[in-house]
Amino acid sequence: MSCTGRRLLPITAVTIIAVGSQLSPATARADLHNITYRARIDALTTGSQATFIINGGQTNTTNLPSMPGNAFEANTVLPDPQQAGMRIVLRFPYSANVHCEIDVDDNVFTQADQMVKPAPGNADPNNGALQCGAPLPG
Repeated sequence: MSCTGRRLLPITAVTIIAVGSQLSPATARADLHNITYRARIDALTTGSQATFIINGGQTNTTNLPSMPGNAFEANTVLPDPQQAGMRIVLRFPYSANVHCEIDVDDNVFTQADQMVKPAPGNADPNNGALQCGAPLPG
C-alpha cells in the first residue's frame, strides 16, 4: 500500500463510522412498541365500554366486565407510543371509580384514576367518560 493509501485509511474509517452512526437513529425510531391497555371499574356496572387505538388510527371497542375490580387488558403494537389512547365510558345510572392505564414496553406510560358519574339526559359525548393517553380519532 502506498503512503497516500495509508494516510487515507484512517480518514475513510472515521467517515464510515460517522455515516453509520447517522443511520442508527432512523432505524431506532422505526421500532415498534408493545402497548398494553388496562381498565378497571370499581363498582357493579352494566354497559360499560372501553375504546382503544390499535394501529393506523383504527380503534377497537369492547364491553368491560360488570363485576367490581375485574380488569380488562388488551395488547397491540404501535410505532409511536404517543399514539396510544383509551376512552372508558360508563352508562347512566351507574357511577364508579375508574382506573385507566397504558403501558409501553412493560413500563407505565400514563394512567388516570377518577370517579366517573354520567348525568341523565346529557347528550355530551364526554358524559360518563374517562380519557387516558392520546385522544381517539374522529
